[in-house]
Amino acid sequence: MHTSRARRTGALIITAGLAFGLSACAISDGTGSAGTDDDKTLTFWSYYQGTQADWLQAQADEFEKNNPGVTVDIVETVGDQQDQKLLASVATGDTPDLFINNIVVDYPTLVAGGVTADLTEYWNGFADKDQFGESAAWSTDDKVYNLLPFTNLIGLYYNQDILSAVGIDTPPTTLDELQADLEIVKADGQFQGIALSGAPTVEGAWLFAPELLGLGIDYCNFEGPEVEAAFDRAETWAKAGYTPQATATWDQNDSWQQFATGEYAFGINGNWQLGNAEEATFEYGTTQYPAPAGGTSVVYPGGEGFGIGATSDKKDLAWKFLEEAVLTPEAGESIFTIAGSIPVRADVAELPAIKENVAVQPFVAAAQTSGSWPKNENTANIQKALGEAVSSVLSGQSSATDASAAAIADIKAAIEDGGGTCS
Repeated sequence: MHTSRARRTGALIITAGLAFGLSACAISDGTGSAGTDDDKTLTFWSYYQGTQADWLQAQADEFEKNNPGVTVDIVETVGDQQDQKLLASVATGDTPDLFINNIVVDYPTLVAGGVTADLTEYWNGFADKDQFGESAAWSTDDKVYNLLPFTNLIGLYYNQDILSAVGIDTPPTTLDELQADLEIVKADGQFQGIALSGAPTVEGAWLFAPELLGLGIDYCNFEGPEVEAAFDRAETWAKAGYTPQATATWDQNDSWQQFATGEYAFGINGNWQLGNAEEATFEYGTTQYPAPAGGTSVVYPGGEGFGIGATSDKKDLAWKFLEEAVLTPEAGESIFTIAGSIPVRADVAELPAIKENVAVQPFVAAAQTSGSWPKNENTANIQKALGEAVSSVLSGQSSATDASAAAIADIKAAIEDGGGTCS
């Protein structure tokens, strides 16, 4: 999944950075507030880098322009240190007014630690709330604490040249159709089947989980015959050679590099690869992650959450920033254009920059129906348990039966280790 912190996830947005002119916004190198005590200074902790940092800077510039006298003090933080600094800021009563976080992993910890302000009243009063799907507002005990306005998702890339060469007329929309197509590619003998990440990490888990999400099975109810059937499919693909044994160690960048060779008919990867796809020497296309039999296409969302600090004395102004600089259609269009992230906001899909981009449409559609992550402090290990089980099947080290049983047991244990809560 994508986040700005490679330590937690391996998929990175690979796009060219855009240079902006000198900004009126203050930029600090420390982790404390670099601004003044002025009631119109907002302190924003961010570990964004590259194009995402450029986008945030531009949004802050515009907000200052539209709100004379307001200063947005962007404090550059180190991603793998931010959680602890945020937790420490609660004890001193000096949380930042605004901050981003790796929502999938950080959310339970930050809520439990009292870092995040209750946004329920703001969110319920937001005029455009209905433009956002359920995955946009993260809540605990019916209180909203974090927002996910932009996301990164996975889908199916296909090599149209290969499909045409082997007689496949249309790309698959279901896993059964994909398997049938892989059989055709294998029988032809000229090309490779599918490039994907099967690493024993959160990445391998992120690629495998949608085979069950579309059936309503997530980490919180990970059990039943459907789980073993999904592992059976992975074993079938591995034994048939649709996926090479090396898949068991590939991360998402590795698998993209393989797909980019032009030798693979299919590749499962994320929207952050769309810029790289433009450099392909073959005709390519995209579609949503193939749906499981009897289910629909559902994938997990990745990306950064936006929150307001619990001890901020400028919560109204901080919400105004989110409302005007983060949650608007224009903000969604600009982060897509600049950094490649997919806006969750539904009406952004109708904006020209996105609507006219055929390749991005499957990812935009996926953002409207994405799954819900478990809100557990051990979420990273919950995912790792699945990734390890999947990788063991793809490498031939475990049978589907043994691996599915191990995944069910290890995921349950990881949830318990994280406090036992899941949603």
